[in-house]
Amino acid sequence: MQTSGVDIRQLKAFVVVAEELSFVRAATRLHVSQPALSQTIRQFEALLDVQLFQRNTRNVALTEAGLALLVEARDIVNGVSRLVRTAQEHARGVRGSLNIGFLIGAGVDLMPQILSVFARRYPEIELVVREYDFGSPHAGIDDGMDVAVLRPPLGLSEIELHTLVTEPCVACLASGHRLAGESRVSIHDLLDEPIIAAPGSGVWRSYWTADAYRNGQPARIVHEASTVETELQAVAAERGISITALSTARFYARPGLAFPVIADMPMCAVAVALPPHPSVAARNFAELALEVARSRG
Repeated sequence: MQTSGVDIRQLKAFVVVAEELSFVRAATRLHVSQPALSQTIRQFEALLDVQLFQRNTRNVALTEAGLALLVEARDIVNGVSRLVRTAQEHARGVRGSLNIGFLIGAGVDLMPQILSVFARRYPEIELVVREYDFGSPHAGIDDGMDVAVLRPPLGLSEIELHTLVTEPCVACLASGHRLAGESRVSIHDLLDEPIIAAPGSGVWRSYWTADAYRNGQPARIVHEASTVETELQAVAAERGISITALSTARFYARPGLAFPVIADMPMCAVAVALPPHPSVAARNFAELALEVARSRG
């Protein structure tokens, strides 16, 4: 008996004929001609060296061997269909898992809604969210994350960035600071102040220590903070000032701090970042994040 030539087309033809017990109805269901279907079944029986159907001009019935084969054949056909569907769903980005990097404090008002809408729209995608502190401002987009929500600048080449929101930069000051009563200040009012910085080095840290305004002079960094909480605690303790985003003032404000807008510093941004050659699911996430951001105005 030679079985190596069995293919899914033969199994599917057998299952449909077995379910319909009619070559006419089975041919219609399979969108093939009746003679072609009859030939497929004969070839399948010859391949197995087993008679699967008893048939005459009026009736079609399964043999004992056909009945025994039907259960497993149906399982195989359904399994192949599931396999094809799974592959197609992964290719369309509607099934699988998605690793999302999230920089602490970035888009804190947006992320819950983005994740909620994405979970409803793509229920077969498992979301794995990893939060990164200020020591890792790239939020893993350069280290295996499929997509990330963060704050530019990154200083990375080939990373695709889409701005979700922009907002003013603010100075974070202790309530006893000389400028704490102001609603707006200039960046030049802050350059001589001791400043709280993110750990490490690079363009991201330099952005938030306002190095672009210092004419090559280094910032007077007195403390490093890897989270919003440690940053604000250091400022409240009057160790120095910090520069942050307006949303930080909204979501992390507490007694003892003031957040005047820095009037002459450009708006900062929250962005969704994609690596080179992103997955379809990552692309879907980025598009949905932009959609949610636009709906929020």
